[in-house]
Amino acid sequence: MFPTKPFAELPAKFLFFGLLLYIGLELITATLLTYGQGFSIAQQTVVVCLRLAELAGFVWLIWKYQVLESLGLGKPNQVALLVFIKVSVLCLLVVAALYVVHPPLFAYVQLPSWLYGLLGLLLMAVLAPIVEEIIFRGLLYRMLRERWGVWISVLVSAAFFSLVHHGLLLSPQLIGGIIFALAYEWSRSLWVAIVLHMGANAAVYVLSVL
Repeated sequence: MFPTKPFAELPAKFLFFGLLLYIGLELITATLLTYGQGFSIAQQTVVVCLRLAELAGFVWLIWKYQVLESLGLGKPNQVALLVFIKVSVLCLLVVAALYVVHPPLFAYVQLPSWLYGLLGLLLMAVLAPIVEEIIFRGLLYRMLRERWGVWISVLVSAAFFSLVHHGLLLSPQLIGGIIFALAYEWSRSLWVAIVLHMGANAAVYVLSVL
């Protein structure tokens, strides 16, 4: 069911400094948003700056420790493309079935007011998926997988993904986290998880606007 060849081992320093970068910047941002003024306007700007800083930090760490290929950020191969197509089609079919069975379910899709606009779309559909996939699949999932295997690591990393977004263990992000982690496992390409994440976020954005 899963590839028999294990992931390449990531340097411990890359994992350590990657998590430190993420936790440190998130704490700084939370402090700014808690005590800042003009909350509705400032929040979008602060979060965009946070994601850009995280992205820049990870680009530097990836370059420094030469983990582009082992992280799954090299050029996707045919296997990765097939996984992406299969997972995308399956997700579209499930969403279509849910809409047919219970259309009002999609009426509850809403976003905070500060996420609207082109900057909000950039944040949600581009910056957030790249940064979050590096963190939750590239770092967290890979660390867990080396010790606990596939299924426990998929569920635990997805649970953290859900908690960070909503403070809840059970949320749509839990399902998304499971899908993205499995896609990463099957394809060994982080780009597959990133593009799936982008598509999901873009769909949520469009539904919320409509």
